[in-house]
Amino acid sequence: MSTLPADAVPHIHTEKVFAGLSDFQRALSSHMDWLRNWYSAVLNWGEPTACLPLEHDACSFSAWLNGADASLIGSFAGFAVLGELHDEVHATAENITSRAAAGHTITTSDYEAMMALVLAFGTAAQNLEREVWRTLATVDPLTGLGNRQTMMSQLVGERDRALRLNQPCCIGLCDVDHFKKVNDSHGHSTGDRVLREVADCLRGAVRPYDILYRYGGEEFLVCLPAATLEDGGHVLERMRAAVEDLRVLDRNGTPFKVTATFGVTMLSADQSVEESLERADNALYDGKRAGRNRVSFYSDDGRDVDI
Repeated sequence: MSTLPADAVPHIHTEKVFAGLSDFQRALSSHMDWLRNWYSAVLNWGEPTACLPLEHDACSFSAWLNGADASLIGSFAGFAVLGELHDEVHATAENITSRAAAGHTITTSDYEAMMALVLAFGTAAQNLEREVWRTLATVDPLTGLGNRQTMMSQLVGERDRALRLNQPCCIGLCDVDHFKKVNDSHGHSTGDRVLREVADCLRGAVRPYDILYRYGGEEFLVCLPAATLEDGGHVLERMRAAVEDLRVLDRNGTPFKVTATFGVTMLSADQSVEESLERADNALYDGKRAGRNRVSFYSDDGRDVDI
């Protein structure tokens, strides 16, 4: 059984991530304010106007770390590194503060050690932000699925993986039926809601290791590792039935029905990914011509077959 490739794009709630980035910037600013105040207090230790160094809780970055999972930032690899360095910065600051309060001399080595941690923390913060932006660049902002640019490189990787492991691999195209009519009848905001809800519906119907993308417009693509044509047809039929059961609310709160048509074909050694996409597209439009709301697959002998 194939597993999700390491570089596959997970589903991303982009609005939550953008909000999380704003919260991250505010929390980072709070940490830097805390750090400047701490340095000032320690450097002026013993002066009549010196303030006691701020407590760890005065830095709101800690609260952001504890709540970052809600914004999905906590799911990124760089988050754990940043949290560890933040704790280490504060632990080192607390140690220096305690020694100063006890009358011990704060040495150049103490400040150098603290500076090294602060620089490492800053680098980790920049790395985390870059990681988030790189991921956002790979997803469709409306649905949170992988975008078409990401899809092409990953399909090549899946095709090569299937050949290397001597496993089958299918791709399926999905097109929301009569989508122009949805926009014309209900408006583009409802059309956007249809695409989001169809994306969520499809995500709930695939296998855990299948990979969904927004192909463009009202079309989606699913990569089905370790699936024969028959296996792929069964997965797509499950997806089709799930969409058929979906009810989307229009702007007046009235539910209406949505259907989709699917085309499936193999990724194989004797054709490029682009050629496989064309075959899936041919199967899809054969299903459209046959009446929509069905699954059609492209067979090895070139015939489009409904299931």
